Amino acid sequence: MAFEDRAEYFIAVRAQPIAVGLAIVGLVCLGSAGYIFLTPTVDTVSEETNVQTIESDVDTTAVVTGNTTLYDRGTTLRNRSVYFTSATPELTFVVQTAVPADQSVELTHVLTFEVVGLRDERPFFTERRTLINKSTTTTNGTATESASINVSDVRRDLQERQAVVGGAGEFQITVQLNVSYATEDYEGTISASTPFVISGQAYYLSEELSAEETRSTTVTREVRRPPTLFEYGGLGVLGLILFGVSATVIRIERTADTEALKVNIIHDRNDEWISRGEFPTESDKQYISILTLEDLVDVAIDSGRRVIFDPSIDAYAVIDGDEIYYYAHDADETDMWLDF
Repeated sequence: MAFEDRAEYFIAVRAQPIAVGLAIVGLVCLGSAGYIFLTPTVDTVSEETNVQTIESDVDTTAVVTGNTTLYDRGTTLRNRSVYFTSATPELTFVVQTAVPADQSVELTHVLTFEVVGLRDERPFFTERRTLINKSTTTTNGTATESASINVSDVRRDLQERQAVVGGAGEFQITVQLNVSYATEDYEGTISASTPFVISGQAYYLSEELSAEETRSTTVTREVRRPPTLFEYGGLGVLGLILFGVSATVIRIERTADTEALKVNIIHDRNDEWISRGEFPTESDKQYISILTLEDLVDVAIDSGRRVIFDPSIDAYAVIDGDEIYYYAHDADETDMWLDF
């Protein structure tokens, strides 16, 4: 019971500040719970509005005009992975751009065909040919432009240049797409490029030629979120608990016998010097009252004696010859028992 006695004694002698502190914290918890209940949380939410997408793709088409066992003459080939100059010496690029259909959009399509001579990845020759450069306004959401090149002529020119350069360099061809746009809310440019490969009689675009961009406007708004029961209820319950604990502290202060608790604590602390026994009451003994149990233990230590505890009268004594030093929590009752 030593811990319980110490805890009760601590609370009893400091009851007022402990009770006031608990009550104040409880009041703060209840106030906070009320504030949270009456004040909803405001969150800021971001949303993307007025989303618009501009997308442009380049298709390739070629009509079979040469003699070949691969295709019938007059057949139109579209977006093939490879073409052959012997069958389709002319290639057409078709640029198709999709824009928002609910407004007027200004577009400028530029498609270039560029030949670059390189040595050690450093250019020594550049020729740029513009196949398409046209501005238009569309209101139906699409715009299409097209242009053709004679790949046989390009191949012949490339061979002649390569013959001049020999092993000193090589030529690369690039097709470049640039589409400028201006909607009612946005403007900008999308771009894409891909190598145009000529190998023997075969030619092809190394990759698909397409570009896309999505534009939007970020709008923020406030959203009120009501508090949850956990948020304000937890604080409210904690506040009530603290008020209950504060009332318990006051009750302990009013009912606790602090002197008895103090005696119990000292008894426990000096238990090695105390033995249970009966209080001697012979008339020839001299009884000396000691004010505190702690002082009585000091007497026992100084005289090399033990403290005798008589639970029947709740009294302690140190017997030193004819002298009996004693301490009792209820001195009046002990004095009557000793017939003083």
